[in-house]
Amino acid sequence: MNAMFRLPLRRLLQYAIVFIFLPGRAQTQDAVLENYINQGLKNNQGIRQQGFLLERNLYALKEAKSFFLPEVNFNTSYLDSRGGRKISIPIGDLLNPVYSSLNQLTNSSVFPQVENVSQTFNPNNYYDAKLRTSLPVYNAEIIYNSRIRKEQIHLQQAELDVYKRELVKDIKLGYYACLQAKEAVTILENAVTLARENLRFNQALVRNDKAIRTVVSRSENELIGLEARLEDARNQSLSAVAYFNFLLNSPLDNPVELPSVQQADVPAGITGEGRREELVKLESLSRINALSEQLAKAAALPKLSTFIDLGSQGDFVKFNNDTRYYLFGVTLDWRVFGGNRTQHRAKQAALEGKATSQQIDQVEQQLALQVETAENRLRSAARLFEASKSQTALSLQYYNDQQKLYREGQLLYIELLDAQNRLIGDQLQQSIAYLTIQTRSAELERAKASFVF
Repeated sequence: MNAMFRLPLRRLLQYAIVFIFLPGRAQTQDAVLENYINQGLKNNQGIRQQGFLLERNLYALKEAKSFFLPEVNFNTSYLDSRGGRKISIPIGDLLNPVYSSLNQLTNSSVFPQVENVSQTFNPNNYYDAKLRTSLPVYNAEIIYNSRIRKEQIHLQQAELDVYKRELVKDIKLGYYACLQAKEAVTILENAVTLARENLRFNQALVRNDKAIRTVVSRSENELIGLEARLEDARNQSLSAVAYFNFLLNSPLDNPVELPSVQQADVPAGITGEGRREELVKLESLSRINALSEQLAKAAALPKLSTFIDLGSQGDFVKFNNDTRYYLFGVTLDWRVFGGNRTQHRAKQAALEGKATSQQIDQVEQQLALQVETAENRLRSAARLFEASKSQTALSLQYYNDQQKLYREGQLLYIELLDAQNRLIGDQLQQSIAYLTIQTRSAELERAKASFVF
């Protein structure tokens, strides 16, 4: 019977092994989490979409810069017509009297009679083929469009970084949720083992007429309840793993490497602080608004360009020195009046810039409040964890004392169950409190933008 008395105590010590701290475990956990973060940043579908949008903006900038280069176009046309407007040319009326006089003077018919000519305006069997090379000499709209495209790249890069930071935070929270679910399963598995041993102990007491049958029934009910809680904890663990794999763009049932929880070191805060990409986005948007205002004003400026045509025109299929030609020109386009459209567009862009400036001030205050709140929540979580550790140690001592009294026959079984349930609850609460610290630390890291990609 002494061996039976010592067995639950050993199991209880195993039950508390979750909170034994081994040096180096924190580094293992951090290394595993870092690998998962890298995997998520590499495989996440949202990151890929943002990357495609950034690449699109890079090509848009190249497109805008291409307007500074010469543009060469080949153009050809062929015309064949019948009818239409005509012009009469009285060649016969003008030349025939002269030709008749010449024939009489020479006593010959060398000079024939000529018919009058009727020529249509539309060309017949006519082609025109040319290469036109055009080059903008001065166009302010092209300049500001190029600058806007360049600033849009900065905006999209900031958008990508925002998405990455949110993903890193979600991966960390998902990983801690998996750890928490695993710890809950471990605690409840140990509790079920302890409940089974208590059941066997009570059955032995009943067989030896040391206790009544009620304690066995109560032990069986307690075991059934713990097994149900264990099953629920395992299902929650499966759900947490599925969500974590979803963030990594992996099969939902992939196993997650979860090292033992290290509770020796409690993070006190995040020392580094970076520039929030939300502010970078708004500042880039403000610059785009300023450039848009300049672009609107540039519509009122003259546009100067030049071109040269190298081509051939004449009867179809004929190509010689007479058909070849070149044409050089300079064009100036200057809008004299446009119904004040330019002024209205410039004012719209100016007002958008003012609205963005006000939004920047508001977001700066919101982000400062977010950092302050995250720091306070982390400090509160640390204090709650310290309190839960003290409470768990007290509950463990209390349970050991109650178990000793019960086995000496000086305590009712219901009082032992109360001590056991209190211990299970406190251990679960301690696990939750510790992983809450990790969660609050990840939230503070996100608020300060201190994670380095």
